[in-house]
Amino acid sequence: MGCLSRKRSKTTSNMKTTTPEAAFLSQQQNPSGPRNIKQELLLQIPACTVHLMEAGEALELAKGDFSIVRILEDNISLATVVKIGDDLQWPLTKDEPVVKLDLLHYLFSLPMKDGDPLSYGVAFLEEYGSSLGLLDSFLCELSCFSGAEASSARSTRNVDWKEFAPNVEYYNNFLAKAIAGGTGQVVKGIFKCSNAYTNQVHKGGEMILSRAAEQKNGAMETVRSSSRSAGSTKKSKVNKSIKRVRKLSRMTEKLSKTMLTGVGLATGSVITPLVKSQAGKAFLSMVPGEVLLASLDAVSKF
Repeated sequence: MGCLSRKRSKTTSNMKTTTPEAAFLSQQQNPSGPRNIKQELLLQIPACTVHLMEAGEALELAKGDFSIVRILEDNISLATVVKIGDDLQWPLTKDEPVVKLDLLHYLFSLPMKDGDPLSYGVAFLEEYGSSLGLLDSFLCELSCFSGAEASSARSTRNVDWKEFAPNVEYYNNFLAKAIAGGTGQVVKGIFKCSNAYTNQVHKGGEMILSRAAEQKNGAMETVRSSSRSAGSTKKSKVNKSIKRVRKLSRMTEKLSKTMLTGVGLATGSVITPLVKSQAGKAFLSMVPGEVLLASLDAVSKF
């Protein structure tokens, strides 16, 4: 019942409870055993809209059901992916900054090797606003999430992405410094964000929430006006980012299919043949090493 649901795979109900660390060590000690690779739908929310924030502008990318899908091997999480219908997807990683701006609007920031982070503004319909607490709980577990408490205290539900977009440039500059300092480390196969990085991301989340509030009184108009002076440069940056969005979406899909089909995963750790695969190499060429390590939780060394 209901459109928003938290789903579990049928096989998990009879499994014995085990920690990720214990499961990972068991896999490393017995690498040649049979592999059980599956996909699990964690959450689905109908009819969201996603905008790309670039060069102070907002461009609609996709509309459709918002889904969080996890790929597991022997009950160990290998990757988590966000999908918007059939048109857009990206990896959701533990060091990926996500800010809840108000009751219905979220900002996802995806670090990229080939330039500034890709910034996705995700908006949900008001009829599902009271149920987004479930999404927040997943984001707390699966990403570097901030803004939930502050946004719940605000009654606004009408973020205009075109007006908000100039704030994202400032926020991305802040994030770049935090990411450059390192996001965390892998301990016993499990990626953990460092306290310093988490604190910096949360500080950035508070900053962008404050700037969003300030724009209500016109304080952000100067930023927007100054950004209009180089129209051709902006258009070029937007077009480049659209290509990056499409490429990342394709690579995410290919990497997911590589995991699920198990091609080249018959022996040894799942990670080594996966990274050596064509899809793995293509994905790694796009995103920083920390992001790959964060999305492939079973990695101990790379």
